[in-house]
Amino acid sequence: YADALEKKNGFRPLIILSNGYETTLVDDCGGPASLTPRGYPDRQIYGIPSRDSLNYRVKFQRERMQNPAQLQHRPDIAGGVGREYQLEAIKAVAECFGEKRRRKALIVQATGTGKTRVAVALSDILMRAGFAKRVLFLCDRRELRRQAKNAFTQFLPDCNVSILTRTREPAAQVVLGTYPAMMKRFQQYDVAWFDLIIADESHRSIYNKYRDLFLYFDALQIGLTATPRKRVSHNTYKMFQCGNECPTYCYEYERAIQEGTLVDFTPITVATRFLREGIHSDQLSEEEK
Repeated sequence: YADALEKKNGFRPLIILSNGYETTLVDDCGGPASLTPRGYPDRQIYGIPSRDSLNYRVKFQRERMQNPAQLQHRPDIAGGVGREYQLEAIKAVAECFGEKRRRKALIVQATGTGKTRVAVALSDILMRAGFAKRVLFLCDRRELRRQAKNAFTQFLPDCNVSILTRTREPAAQVVLGTYPAMMKRFQQYDVAWFDLIIADESHRSIYNKYRDLFLYFDALQIGLTATPRKRVSHNTYKMFQCGNECPTYCYEYERAIQEGTLVDFTPITVATRFLREGIHSDQLSEEEK
């Protein structure tokens, strides 16, 4: 059927196979010549995409897609002097999604080295490359959500950036929300609504019920974590399809210290009088007792 429709209409359709219980999406179109000529591996999806989503992916996205690894990054967002490692992370993920045609990536990056900036820079490149129209940024605290919103608003002023609300906002290009809030809303969206999901502190987010978010949406996914590589669980590597416990990109604390990006901590041992002398009831006043 797909071969006949392609011959008749001039473009390769998306193929959805379902027995009513399990549904598989076959996206075997290679896309533009600038990308690898093969499509994506078949993948299970958890619902039928809307007609608008299918039209977007077939007629709009395929025509606009470029190799993101060949696009110039914006130096005002990431990769400034002393921050070249951010460019390494951006390039690694761009190659992962573009040339390698994978759909998931994991970045291990020490706290304080600019994970949010890398996320904004990747969103910018993937939107310009035609890989993403709508982005979902997930985090586990409102303070992190606020910081992310400030970064997206500052560096992508032309994008409609919105905090997740009770109702779906069709005009929002970047939606930011906490995991608990999204768990209450995600079924309002069709499975193909978001093209890119960025999961902050992803080593905590994939467990228990939050895992459903990453299974439900058929989108490119980027996991961000500051947890050292040796402490990231096997499940995290598996969730983001990183074999041999090797993340897509890794910039750990030790390297950040060596390069002067971060300053090492100095432990100080402090003893209190309570710890030195203990506490004795007969030495306490009635009020202290």
